[in-house]
Amino acid sequence: MEIDIRGKIKEKKLAYSHTLLPLYEALVNSIHAIEELGAGHQGLITVTLGRLNQPELPLDGEATLPPIIDFTVEDNGIGFNAKNYESFNYAHSTYKEKRGGKGIGRFTWLRAFTKVEVDSVYRQEQELRHRTFDFLPSRKGIENATDRVLDGTSPCRTSVRLKGLREDYHKWCNNDPEDIAVKVIEHCFVFFLNPSCPTIRIIDGDRTIVVNDLFQVYTKGHVVKEERPINGIPFDVRVVKLYHEREDNKIHYCAHTREVQREKLSLAIPDLDRLIEDEHGQYFSIAAYVSSPYLDESVNEERTRLDLRSGAEEDELRYTDSISLDQVRAEVVEVIRAHFADHLHQLSDMRMQRVRQFVVKHPRYRHLIKYRAEEVRRVPSNLSDERMEVELFKIQQGLELEVMSEANKAMGMLSRPDELEHLKEKLGELYNKIIEVGGSKLAEYVMHRRTVIDLLEKHLGKGAGNAAAREEAVHKLIFPLKTFSDDIGFEDHNLWLIDERLAFHTYLASDKPMKELKAMVSSDSKDRPDLIVFNTAFALSRKEKPYDSVVLVEFKKPLRDDYSEKENPIAQVTRYARELNTPSTVDKDNRPLDLRANTPIYAYIVCDLTPKLRDFARDAGYRQLPDNDGFFHYNENYHLYTEIISFDKLIRDSKARNQALFTKLSLPVA
Repeated sequence: MEIDIRGKIKEKKLAYSHTLLPLYEALVNSIHAIEELGAGHQGLITVTLGRLNQPELPLDGEATLPPIIDFTVEDNGIGFNAKNYESFNYAHSTYKEKRGGKGIGRFTWLRAFTKVEVDSVYRQEQELRHRTFDFLPSRKGIENATDRVLDGTSPCRTSVRLKGLREDYHKWCNNDPEDIAVKVIEHCFVFFLNPSCPTIRIIDGDRTIVVNDLFQVYTKGHVVKEERPINGIPFDVRVVKLYHEREDNKIHYCAHTREVQREKLSLAIPDLDRLIEDEHGQYFSIAAYVSSPYLDESVNEERTRLDLRSGAEEDELRYTDSISLDQVRAEVVEVIRAHFADHLHQLSDMRMQRVRQFVVKHPRYRHLIKYRAEEVRRVPSNLSDERMEVELFKIQQGLELEVMSEANKAMGMLSRPDELEHLKEKLGELYNKIIEVGGSKLAEYVMHRRTVIDLLEKHLGKGAGNAAAREEAVHKLIFPLKTFSDDIGFEDHNLWLIDERLAFHTYLASDKPMKELKAMVSSDSKDRPDLIVFNTAFALSRKEKPYDSVVLVEFKKPLRDDYSEKENPIAQVTRYARELNTPSTVDKDNRPLDLRANTPIYAYIVCDLTPKLRDFARDAGYRQLPDNDGFFHYNENYHLYTEIISFDKLIRDSKARNQALFTKLSLPVA
């Protein structure tokens, strides 16, 4: 049976994240070729980088290295003798099966590169021979093959040139030779632990990097090996300190001594989201390499993924011999926690210190340190304040839901009124938890209210600008101009200044013409109440009237006393009420708004009680309030309850309603 090599190559695409995989495959082939010559042979592998001739245009005024398009891997191993060449000609060859060879690694070469050129000197029996061929994405694959006898005593060698990296892979290929050296160390880590590992060097123009030396510099010999059996199957865990500022903490899962996949250790140990400082003040990261016969059997053909079950399938695993990735990870984490206990403790303290510094400025999250310590410890310590608040807010939301559920159960335990006296004693720790978690948010909200009252007083003061500006400032402070209630959040308005109940409305429009209101789509009125509020949801049944009540609010310029008859605020709110009771005004279903019988309309006129305004009120039959700071009237024809409130009364009453809360927080009331 013959195989169409072109079809085999097109069978799968090489992921961009695995752009260097063809290089790794060539390197491992070279290591195997050197191992075939036996112990005592001093192996040497040279990787030469070939760059595009045309330099890249600098983006920031500095010259940049041209992209790498070729890799030439040359070794002094056994070479392409008859057996190796024959194996190369067979897809899925089992020639290297004992070494983990899948027989398809060479196909990854042509998934990223346009051509591979092979040049090999080898010994066949007593002859020294020279073999060359091209490996191309053609039907046969091997083209331009030659094989001839050489005179002399030339040493064996093989050169594999991966040529013409496809353009879409350019930006995914590391461009710095040292970065490539680090990637080689990561992928071939287990090979470097072997004292007989060949010398591997990378040449980039006039720069040469000996990867083995870099390995020694990075690791400093700090490699710990432990065997961890899982379901009776041995797993080797090698943990190493890497002294390299660009590394981070990772678990590397290996098959047949090669890295297959990796993951950040911080996902399992949140404290490892940064470099670690040793006793000499030097920084390192932790790399854990896991290998096992089980992983060797679990790797896919391309050696890019381990086919392990996830933790979500644990129920199935109980009845099989399968091992999940979660099980392997748990063993690795246990090894790391054992060997780096002191470092992890220090990192954990640093993480908590970062959170404590943050909650000094944001005390509403302080209780999380007590009730959600483990979750808080998982918050990365290197976050900005904005991201830190997002993470703590998520934790707080979960805690608040838990407290709400517990509080509902606790309240259900009370069967008699007199049990309230013993609530703290009866509920014990839960009582304190409810108070702490809810109290922090309440304290913040109470402070907000005190600040709003102070701002309102300043807006009404003598130095607060002209009257028109002050009227707009007061309106904005209570509710933003030209908006609907759906546009803002609950804490973005301060309707409680007028009436606590206004905060829990169904629909509100601020400084919008009546004809633009969703609830009154066919109104022709151009009147624009400062605030109009509808309470109770829109009717879902045509048998019911849509609203329980409507509220109107009008703000007037502080100290204004030049009202005309047309600008009379009492006439204004009466006109609004008349519009609401007009048959031509329809609701969202295009039916007459038709407020149900006796539907109350509440109107608040917030102003200074200047002489002209007092005259309007008396002429309209309004009754003066006992404190002489307002008037009240009921219009039976429109079921309109109108209250005129002075700015002074608005501030005084707001302070009085909140006095108990301010006192609890030791905030000034006056």
